[in-house]
Amino acid sequence: MSEDKHVVASDIMAVKDPSIDTDKGHSTANSSSASSSSDAEKQQKSKLFGIFGRKKGPKKEKAKKEKVPMVSLMQLFRFSDKLDKALMIIGTVAACAAGVAMPLMTIIFSELTGKLLIYNFDNGQDNQEARDYLDSETRKYCWYFLALGLGMWVAASVQKLTWSVSSERIGKRLREKFYIAILRQNVGWFDALSTGELTTRISGDVNLVQEGTGEKFSFVIQFLTTFITGIILAFTKGWRLTLVVLSVLPVLIGSAGLMGILLAESTTGGQDGYAEAGGVADEVLSSIKTVMAFGGQDRELERYNKKIIKARSKGLKKSLIMGACMGFIMFSIYSVYALGFWYGGKLAREGKMKPETVLNVFFSLIIGGFSLGNAAPSISAVSSARGAAVKVYQVVDRESPIDPVDTEKGQSADGIQGDIELSNVDFRYPTRPDVQVLHDFSIRVRPGQKVALVGESGCGKSTMIGLVERFYDPESGSVKIDGVDVREYNVRSLRQQIGVIMQMPVLFGYSIYQNIVWGATDAEGSPPTREQVEQACKDANAHDFIMELPEGYDTMCGERGALLSGGQKQRIAIARALVRNPKILLLDEATSALDSASEREVQEALDRASANRTTITVAHRLSTIRDSDVIYVISKGRVVEFGSHEELIAQQGAYAHLVQAQHLRQALERDVEQMKRGSPDDSSVVEGEGVVEEEAKVGAETDVDPVPVPIQVKSTGTRRSNILNRISIQRTGTGFSTDGEALSTDGAEAGGKSGKDIEGKNTNGLRSLYRLIKMNRNHAVYFIPGTLLTIVDGASFPCFSLVFSRMIVAMAIADHDEQKRKINLYAGLFFMFACVIFFAIGGRNFFFLRAGERITYKVRYDVFRAMMRQDAAYFDQKENGTGALTARLATEASDVNKSIGEALPAFVAGLASVLTGVIIAFIYDWHLTLVILATLPFLTLAFYFEGRSVFARSKAMKGAYEKASQEASETVSNIRTVITLTREHTFIEQFRQNSIGPYRNAIKNHYVSCVGYGFAQSTMFLVYCLAFFVGSRFILSGYIDVTTMFNVMYAIVFSAFALGLVAQQSSVFTKSLLAANNMLDTLESVPLIDARSQEGFKLDTEQVSGTVALDSARFAYPTRLRAQILRGVSLEATSGKTIALVGPSGSGKSTVISLIQRLYDVTSGSTTVENTDVRQWNVESLRSNLALVGQEPVLFDYSIAENIAYGRPDATQHEIEEVAKQANIHGFISELPDGYATPIGQTGGRLSGGQRQRIAIARALVRNPKILLLDEASSALDSQSEKLVQEALEKASKGRTTITIAHRLSTIQNADVIIVFRQGKIIEQGTHEELIAQHGLYSLLVAQQSLDITS
Repeated sequence: MSEDKHVVASDIMAVKDPSIDTDKGHSTANSSSASSSSDAEKQQKSKLFGIFGRKKGPKKEKAKKEKVPMVSLMQLFRFSDKLDKALMIIGTVAACAAGVAMPLMTIIFSELTGKLLIYNFDNGQDNQEARDYLDSETRKYCWYFLALGLGMWVAASVQKLTWSVSSERIGKRLREKFYIAILRQNVGWFDALSTGELTTRISGDVNLVQEGTGEKFSFVIQFLTTFITGIILAFTKGWRLTLVVLSVLPVLIGSAGLMGILLAESTTGGQDGYAEAGGVADEVLSSIKTVMAFGGQDRELERYNKKIIKARSKGLKKSLIMGACMGFIMFSIYSVYALGFWYGGKLAREGKMKPETVLNVFFSLIIGGFSLGNAAPSISAVSSARGAAVKVYQVVDRESPIDPVDTEKGQSADGIQGDIELSNVDFRYPTRPDVQVLHDFSIRVRPGQKVALVGESGCGKSTMIGLVERFYDPESGSVKIDGVDVREYNVRSLRQQIGVIMQMPVLFGYSIYQNIVWGATDAEGSPPTREQVEQACKDANAHDFIMELPEGYDTMCGERGALLSGGQKQRIAIARALVRNPKILLLDEATSALDSASEREVQEALDRASANRTTITVAHRLSTIRDSDVIYVISKGRVVEFGSHEELIAQQGAYAHLVQAQHLRQALERDVEQMKRGSPDDSSVVEGEGVVEEEAKVGAETDVDPVPVPIQVKSTGTRRSNILNRISIQRTGTGFSTDGEALSTDGAEAGGKSGKDIEGKNTNGLRSLYRLIKMNRNHAVYFIPGTLLTIVDGASFPCFSLVFSRMIVAMAIADHDEQKRKINLYAGLFFMFACVIFFAIGGRNFFFLRAGERITYKVRYDVFRAMMRQDAAYFDQKENGTGALTARLATEASDVNKSIGEALPAFVAGLASVLTGVIIAFIYDWHLTLVILATLPFLTLAFYFEGRSVFARSKAMKGAYEKASQEASETVSNIRTVITLTREHTFIEQFRQNSIGPYRNAIKNHYVSCVGYGFAQSTMFLVYCLAFFVGSRFILSGYIDVTTMFNVMYAIVFSAFALGLVAQQSSVFTKSLLAANNMLDTLESVPLIDARSQEGFKLDTEQVSGTVALDSARFAYPTRLRAQILRGVSLEATSGKTIALVGPSGSGKSTVISLIQRLYDVTSGSTTVENTDVRQWNVESLRSNLALVGQEPVLFDYSIAENIAYGRPDATQHEIEEVAKQANIHGFISELPDGYATPIGQTGGRLSGGQRQRIAIARALVRNPKILLLDEASSALDSQSEKLVQEALEKASKGRTTITIAHRLSTIQNADVIIVFRQGKIIEQGTHEELIAQHGLYSLLVAQQSLDITS
């Protein structure tokens, strides 16, 4: 472990960003001016991610106008090590060698051309000596071509390999640095940030940086070397002509520089937009069941759309910049050619230069000029990398004032006794500096003492827990442990001595066993034994239910514990805390999600665990803290009274009122006393439980294959309805399968198919890309002018060769007048080419980039909509975790964009150039043309192998990097749990390990692809070698003359220029094919529970009475088919009645709620609403008549008013305030500076648990549903709020059907029917009095919750 600490510590960046406040001393950070420092921190966060962009006002306008600087070129490579630098040096030498090869080729080309011209004008055909001389010279120069080609092969291969490997290493290292930097930050930093933005930057921005520091950067070096070498060569051969041609150089450099600056600015703005969109996607996908419950798909889609529209506008601006700048650059280059040839002809007539020298100079300048144009896409990639690196580096450079990763700074907390003292503490959250949470707050907890904090929701109880953990530092006052200010301790060491059980426990997407092991102080160096883990689970009353799962302790929990019930998650979280054996135990509503029996047993375990250690408990259920040594009553951030339970009861103050509010009605007391004295039926109750448990175990083992139950579905004439009419409903991954299809017992396999995915996935990337474009044909209209202009651009190269070859011959004309006339003619034609090229290249870039941006925007929108369309089972699958889906949205759409905007026009231009060149060549001589075309199979083979290698690499990396992104998303979104468990180093190492696989695969594939790339780059020289040699044979044999050979040669040569650009884009294109496959799979995946389908049974709200029933319902979650959750459950809720579901955690109560909402379908039996099977209902219509208040309420990054109106978007402000009053939250909201317009942060993170739950209740009430579903609706409320809210819920239940789940039995004692669940079966039902009289399980649960206020 110590070695791991050193490794991690070595990764921690010490460089400070001067714009960020990084004061280390707590005296500064926590002085009375902390409010201003928190403002500064807020501004910094706003600068980084634009989180507060929602707020209106002058600050927003100012932020919009602020230009974010780019990092320098050297800073791009700041994370390279010695090996990377060595590779880059070798790669730079190779790139320079590859760049020099082209100008060297012009010398050979020009010299050999000169020999042919002399032969032509001296009538060498009739002179044997001239023929022999030409033969020997041709052979010599062809050998030069061959040597140069082989050298280019080696140089280009080394160039691509070294730069690709170094960029892979830098990218891997930067991802790790960025991830480490995120985990180093203080909690206050996360409060203002979106998880999705951070994870999107890991997969999006870092990829841009990696691309800009890899082969793209080497291309810039190569082309600049070609340009510079060409200029030097031109100067040595003819300085006069070179100076004239270079007169336009400042214009070219200025255009390229301006393009780079504008592109970087657009890229930065676009990435900001996509990062914000990633934040929305992360929030929505992680809370998808809440979105489904309230039919919020369209609203969230619109919110996502607003973010990507912002990015699209930047992309459209980028297309205009690229079009205008590239058109102007190429216009300038061609104009220079016209000027150069005109002046070269003049020098030739004056005898100051030989025709071959003019040709050499001109060829060198042509190669140099084209190299600048070819470098433009690579310059764009480097500029984009410089813009993207700004945000990444700012996070990496930020030094956290509370650094949980640092293992050196501060004194060790080992050996602390647990003496806690808060003295005169004032505190405000950094995100709400106008709201003071704690006022002159002081408490003292002695070592080994049990202290409880009670009070209304939002009074500051959980805040105090956060201060002890040092999530935050107080504005004033102090927090001390053992007399030492917590700011003096090493943060990691301090937190290792503290065990915490949160109000809403979070588990990670690993096995139950691994989640518990991670609770240990040193889970890597000294992990707990299996026996210790099992004992902790037994103490937490979790062992029995874990052993009943098919995989036992190896059962996967799902993302954030989604595959377990709330009570099961809380018991595992308790076991995770107990296995740590901490010095200080902090319990924040540790048993709020447990049933009474579990709560009693777990509370006893916690009481035992509390012995000899300091324990602070936050609780609303006062029976859990009755035995505390001291109980502090808190109200509005102040301590109003404290003492023992008996002392506070005697005072008849605030605490006594809280107890009274929680007391069960007096009519129960006689029955309770009778139960305590011992009922003769007790043994039968216990025996009955044993029978139930035994039956449950048998059921878990035997009920794997549910019996198919035919379902009648009204025929609507559609394919999907016809399929449903033909099948018997049988559970698969996301719904049903046809008869005879075997049910898989492998959760991952069973849960891995959805809708059309059952039939197979798309495998033809080219067809997938075509279909994506076809699906967006309205945006593809840009392809028409874009393709025409690209064809003109591609065809211009070989057409240019016609003028060029004639210009070369004209240079050697002895008659000066004739030479002048032809030179002037061809120079004029060159200028005409310049005008055509301006519109062709400018239009090509403008239209294709614009089409790419618009299609990508639409595809990104459609893919997100397709994700939102999927059913709940889709999101339960490991591969469809929030982080993985967010990463797909970020990277795959970007790959398609690059393909359409860059690769596709390059391929079209290359094809047009080759076809035009071949046609011209065939017109002049078919013999030589056929010989040259014989080399095409070899070139095609090189492209094939390179593309295949890139495709394989992209496919292998995609899944692996998605896994890394998924885990990064899970850890960042649950950062408080990670911090509490001090598992930063664990997840850093996990992230590293997940990156090793794709990294090694990428390196391996680079070795293969570099050979193909090098060969593709060398083919031009090899073709020249063959063409000149065979051409000279034909000339010497009399088949063709020199002029014809030049026409054929240059037509092919200039076509090869376009093929070189195609070679550079091959990797981009192959990546896009894989992305197109995956995106099309998502778009075509049709879930069997389709919320967007218009089919099915519909009723207006006025027609719904509210009848709900389950008939012999059996159910198993798709990812755990062997674990039966419901075993033949039958129940009925008639119109206007209140039905309560009670029973132990994990007995199937919440599953019933999910089935009513049709988040899942039963495996057998039926669920009906309005006497109609929910599978026949239109999903949207069904859910519109339901309203849910969940056990762990999920809110969104809207204002408070918008969150309440989420239940009904057309709600008026008056209606919003009315339901807020009913939910007892109006008073709190009114006290906030911005009132109902207050933003609450991602997942409502700026509010307490009780505040979030009351807003969730208001959200349900404003919907005014016919069926109200309450899943532990008041579990996070204090007694007073619960009493008021319960009254509101009872009023709201009038005239509507209510199905409520509760562990606090005082909240459901007035229900019309109470149904008791155990092990997936109903064992009792009746009214409260009837069940008490039965002296069964319900009576025991009631007795366990009784709190005698008179004792």
